[in-house]
Amino acid sequence: MTVSKQPELLTSGSPARRIILFALPLLAGDFFQIFYSMTDAFILGRALGINALAATGCSAGLIHFVFGFSFGLTNGFSIITAQRVGSGDGEGIRKSVAAGMLLCLIFSLVFTFVINPFTRPLLSIMNTPPEILDDAALYFHIILSGISITLLYNMAANIIRAAGDSFSPLVFLVISTGLNIVLDILLVAVFHFGIAGAAAATVFSELVSAVLALVFLKRRYPHLLPGKGQWKLTGAEAKAHLSLGLAMGLQQSIVEVGNILVQTAMNGFGTLTIAAVSAAQRIRALNMMPLFAIARSITTYTAQNYGAKKIDRVYKGMRQACLICLGVGVFMAVINQFFGKALVSLFVKDNAEALEMGRQYLLYIGYSVFILGIMLVFRSSLQGLGRPFAPILCGVMETIMSILAAFVLIPQLGFTGLCLVNPLSWLASGIPLYIAFGLFVRKFTSSASKAKAA
Repeated sequence: MTVSKQPELLTSGSPARRIILFALPLLAGDFFQIFYSMTDAFILGRALGINALAATGCSAGLIHFVFGFSFGLTNGFSIITAQRVGSGDGEGIRKSVAAGMLLCLIFSLVFTFVINPFTRPLLSIMNTPPEILDDAALYFHIILSGISITLLYNMAANIIRAAGDSFSPLVFLVISTGLNIVLDILLVAVFHFGIAGAAAATVFSELVSAVLALVFLKRRYPHLLPGKGQWKLTGAEAKAHLSLGLAMGLQQSIVEVGNILVQTAMNGFGTLTIAAVSAAQRIRALNMMPLFAIARSITTYTAQNYGAKKIDRVYKGMRQACLICLGVGVFMAVINQFFGKALVSLFVKDNAEALEMGRQYLLYIGYSVFILGIMLVFRSSLQGLGRPFAPILCGVMETIMSILAAFVLIPQLGFTGLCLVNPLSWLASGIPLYIAFGLFVRKFTSSASKAKAA
């Protein structure tokens, strides 16, 4: 039985309340994903040892490069959908859904057959220690085999969010995360399939969440889906969706290029440092998680309000979101200061040197993470407004700082240079965003004044 539901608009009511309520399910979903990541690291570190944890850390840069692009790509596609939801364009929504889904299919084939053969050479170029190279390559191969599933789930979930529903995708993530943890325990700790078991558990769990999202989309929002003769990709729709999708995907991937260079520099420190930072980065993800949830909420909020021509609500929502991010940053700084070492010890046991490195890394993150939050609000707002150029420059600036860190800071300052990478990157990447938003406000205000005078 189909139970149809109309999209929920974010174009009325208190901006802060709308942003927070929409962000809470996103935050919960991110929490469950990070909880899985931490559980995965715990199982690998305790059951297979420090080398297995380091192997997943080494392959993480390449994984984030591919999956970051796919995440940005589908987010860009769904911004077009959200803008059309805000303007009430039913036919346009269905065209957007068809274009997004078909483009995802094309990109999944490219990722699978173009990138996979180069995994091991790339890991070798990244100075991956020989003792963990085989495991790192195997882990990446298996994870990448599920890229089509990941793209399908992201697109379906983003369509649901574009309709104003951020809660339902949370349910699918909770189910997927729980299944992933159970399979991790079975395949790694019980049946001893090693690092391949952990990767296979991830792919299968993502398949379950993708099926659930597609079934839900068909049953709850059938009026958003194209009919039998509407599943086609026109040149106009492809151009509109790729202009935003590629921009957001490239912005994510450009950042990951810098992260890969930093990972390469870090690999030179040896397995112990890789494991310590890999453990600390699980905690770093918790620090950043609320900020990314607010940012994703701002993207949909801005897209819908811009589509409804309520630009004053966009400005008000941005101001309130920045204040929320500042409060989150202060809270995370306190947590890292007093509990950082204890949190790192969950993944690295009986090694005082690794624990101290992890604690130091988290202190730098905690005291600067508010910079990330404010930068994300401006970046997401510009994306929701359909302005992709500045977010790309944001990624370029972040990558430039990562390159400077890899070739200057880390060689000169050692581990301290590694700790400074994120704070300096966040600071630099905000510059083009603030300039671009100021230019947008000036141009929009001027256009509005001329229209009013006419």
